[in-house]
Amino acid sequence: MTSVRFVFPKVRLAEILKAPGGLAVADALERCQANLELIKPTCVAEMVALIELAESRYGQLGEAFDDQALADLYAVAVQGIGGGAVCGAPTVDNALNSFCDLLDSMRNTKRFDREAVGVHVRAWRLLMTPGLPPAGAEAVLDGLLKVSKRYAA
Repeated sequence: MTSVRFVFPKVRLAEILKAPGGLAVADALERCQANLELIKPTCVAEMVALIELAESRYGQLGEAFDDQALADLYAVAVQGIGGGAVCGAPTVDNALNSFCDLLDSMRNTKRFDREAVGVHVRAWRLLMTPGLPPAGAEAVLDGLLKVSKRYAA
């Protein structure tokens, strides 16, 4: 007769997670902030490169609806989302969300307004300006949200 034996291996990760000690949350956050400060210059350079690419793509837009051109511009804008916080300009992330919403709405409804797109591209650069007062950044963001909501499907 054979017997069945069930073996449950001890998972080392579970033991480690249950063990007390480790890094305090405040210390972990402090280290994270220090690491973000280290990559901030690189992030700013990458964001500026994205802005220049968006400005170039905007410059190539015609006056008529062009789905592929809007898709290309969307691809550039979506890459920047999340980088604003690391760059020290958190309103950039909200502005890029608004920009992507605008481009989505235009593509879905087949409507096009070159100036609405241009406002978002110019605001992106403005919001990356060092020393921009928070009240000014919020005013710009409020205006962008009004523009994107105007074109919402």
